[in-house]
Amino acid sequence: MHDCHIRQQGMALVMVLWVISLMTIMAGSFALSTQREAGILSHAHERAKAQALADGGVNYAMMMLSLPDPKLRWQADGTPYLWQVDGARVSIRIMDEGGKVDVNAAQEQTLKTVFKFLAGNEELAEHLSDAIMDWRDPDDLKRTHGAEAEDYQSRRMQAPPQNRNFLILDEVRGVMGVTPALYRKMESWFTLYTGTDGLNPAKASREVLMALMGGDAAAVDSYIQQRSLGAPATAPIIPGLPPGGSSDMAYTIMAVAEIEGQQGAGVLTTIRRGLGIDGSPFTVLRWKPYVIPPKATPNSQEN
Repeated sequence: MHDCHIRQQGMALVMVLWVISLMTIMAGSFALSTQREAGILSHAHERAKAQALADGGVNYAMMMLSLPDPKLRWQADGTPYLWQVDGARVSIRIMDEGGKVDVNAAQEQTLKTVFKFLAGNEELAEHLSDAIMDWRDPDDLKRTHGAEAEDYQSRRMQAPPQNRNFLILDEVRGVMGVTPALYRKMESWFTLYTGTDGLNPAKASREVLMALMGGDAAAVDSYIQQRSLGAPATAPIIPGLPPGGSSDMAYTIMAVAEIEGQQGAGVLTTIRRGLGIDGSPFTVLRWKPYVIPPKATPNSQEN
C-alpha cells in the first residue's frame, strides 16, 4: 500500500509538471503572438502616418510654389527639397509639365524629334511617331510607318488604336512599338496637360536637358543655375522641337515620407492650377499612393 501511494504521488507530480510545462508553452506562444500583433499594428500606424505626411507634402509643395519671393519659391524643375515635420523627413520633387511634350498636342515632327532622343534611331522614331498619330487620328488610314487595327490584330495585341486622344499616359503602353523600357523613358518626356505643341526648356528636367544639350553636363548645370536664380539664360534650340509648352499651369509632384528608418510611404500626383470642385486652389488630375524603402529616397537639400 505504501509503495502504491508513493507511485500515485509520483504520477500526480508528473501530471502537475506536465500541466505547468504546457501552460508555460501556451503563455509563451500567446506572448509571442501578442508581440507580433503589436508589431504589425505599430508598423501599420507608422505607415499610415508616413502616408499622411506624404499627402501633406504635396500641399506644402503647392504653397512653396506660390511664394511671391522668387528667392524662397521652390523650383518646378525636379530639384529635390526636404521638408522636416513631426520627427519625419519628407523628400519632395516638383516637375512643371510645361517642360514635357504633350503627347496629344504634339505634331508629327515634334514626335519624331523626341523619339530620336529616346530611341537613338531615326527609322524607329518614324515608326513610333506614325503609330502614335494613327492611334490619335479619327480615321483608319495607315500612315507610311504607322499601324492601324489590322496591324494590331496580326500581332495579337490586346486593343487596336482608339482613334482619339490619350486619356491617361499609361494608354501609350498599348501603342505598337512602345516597349516597357521605352515607356519608362517616355514618362520623363511626355505629358497630357499643356495642350500645346513643343517643350519649354526653362521648365525641363535635368535628364531632358542632358539629352537636348548633347550630354554636356557643365552646360546643363550652368543653364539650370542661371534659371534658378532668375538670370537670363539661353535655352537650347533644337530643330524640330518648338520651344512651346504651357508652363506654371500643371505640375507632377513626388513626395516620400520616412519615419525613423521605417519603410517610406509616398504619393505621386499631377496637379493643375485653378479652383477644384471642392473649392481648393488647384485641381488634382492624378493621385497615386505608393510605398518604397527609405534608402530609395533621393538625396535632398534642406529648405
